[in-house]
Parts: sequence; structure tokens; C-alpha cells
Amino acid sequence: MNLKSPSYVSPLGRFDTRVIALMPVAIAINIVLGYTIQTVLKLPIYLDSIGTILVGVLAGPIPGALTGILSNLIWQYAPGIGGGTIGPFAVVAGVIGLLAGLWGWLGVYRPRPASGAALWVPAVIAVAVILFLASRIFGNPAYNDPSFFVPWYSTAILIVAVIMSAAVLAIVLIRHDAAGAWVALAGAVTGIVAAIISAPISAYLFGGVTGGGTDVIVAALRQGGADVLNASLGQGFFSDPIDKVITSFVVYIILGGLSPRLVARFPFGERAVLAQPA
Repeated sequence: MNLKSPSYVSPLGRFDTRVIALMPVAIAINIVLGYTIQTVLKLPIYLDSIGTILVGVLAGPIPGALTGILSNLIWQYAPGIGGGTIGPFAVVAGVIGLLAGLWGWLGVYRPRPASGAALWVPAVIAVAVILFLASRIFGNPAYNDPSFFVPWYSTAILIVAVIMSAAVLAIVLIRHDAAGAWVALAGAVTGIVAAIISAPISAYLFGGVTGGGTDVIVAALRQGGADVLNASLGQGFFSDPIDKVITSFVVYIILGGLSPRLVARFPFGERAVLAQPA
């Protein structure tokens, strides 16, 4: 396939038959994974925006935002798993979709063959961001309270950060592709923005208790003296950046496993598959 330059499409994205067909699949992925992780396993992450980010990257901010919003609203009212607290966070899901569309427009997920400093510098920056996020938890007394956490919780966070850093370096260096580093950075930025927006919703509508695995972090921070808003924000700064880095990498891997010809048929597809120097 000869990809010379991305064809023009509005920065807001576009709905076409492929996008409309992809959105229900993306919504189902969001709900199934999110419900399993948050409600069944009660882990302190979400994994409920893989479909949102995928649609945003491939189709643009508006389709991405709509996918996120519909995911939360359908999840809220779906028979069997409906109810709970997910509905009001639709605005957060919408912002995640908007940001994913921005990253898609900027070509963040686009392969960037590189070597030397052009390969190492973004990789080192991405690893530094991941380790910095982990350092906010490692050794923090709020996360070492045995009333809420097992004794090795803080150490486990460091191990997760090291594994994530190693994964970034492996993908970047094995593929000689600097895109993996920028994907990690985009995920971290998305997570920070999501945390800032979601904290007031969690604090003022639900008192910081949303029924998921993140509640234990809020409870620990409250026990440590934080008010409900700061506890919700602290939980968000822990869960959201890590979750969005993982989610962004899952989308990056999915895109890398698809046929470039298939990806390029989506509105922003060529921006995701057209190789550019880093």
C-alpha cells in the first residue's frame, strides 16, 4: 500500500459507515472490561476506555467523545449491570474521547522509525514520567496504612512501574519506533486531565465512594486526614494516569496488529499508519 500523505479530514473527525460500525463494538469493549475490572475484580484501575480511545484515534474527537459518553450512559442503564455511579462520569469519558481524537489528529500513534538520540530521548522521557507517577505512591504513608493496604502495596506499585517502563523500552527499542514513548506520554496526560475532571464528580455527588476498587484508596487518604475532594483527587492522580498509559498502549498494540490498509480506511487512519521520522 502506497501511503504518501494523510488525506484531509476535519480535525473534529467524521462519521462514516466504518466508524458507525466500530462504535457499538468499542462501547461493548468499554462496558465488559470496565465492569469486570471495577465491579467484579475491584482493582484500583478502570480499563473502561479502550474502545473510546480507539475510536477517537481512528475517527476523531467527536466520534471518540460520543463513544465515551454513550458507553457510560448505556452502562448506567443496561439491564443486569445497570445502576451504580458510572453515569455522571460520562463527561469524563467524553473528554477522554476528545483527547484521543486530538492525539489521533496529531499522529501520536503513527509509527516513527528512529535511531540514536531520536529514539532514546522520547523513551527516557516516557519512562521518567511513569516512574514519577509511581514515586507519588511509593513510600507515601497514606498508601502504607495497614488498615487499607497489604504491607507490600507500595512496593507492588514500584514493580508495576518498572514493568511498564520495561515494556515501553522494549516496544520502542525492538521496533525502533519512537511512537511508543509518545503514546505513553499521551496516556499520562489524558489520565491527569481525567483525574482533575472526575474528582469533583466523585467527591460532591458520591462522597468519594463509587463502588469500585478505587474506593479503598479514597478511604485510606481520608483516614490520613485528606478531605473528600483531595482524597478523590489523590485517588485520581494514582489510578487515572496509570490506567490511561496501559489503555493507550493496548490501543497502540491493537493498531500495530491490524492491517495498515484496513486502518487507513478510517477518517484518521492514515495518520495512525503513515510512518514518519521521529
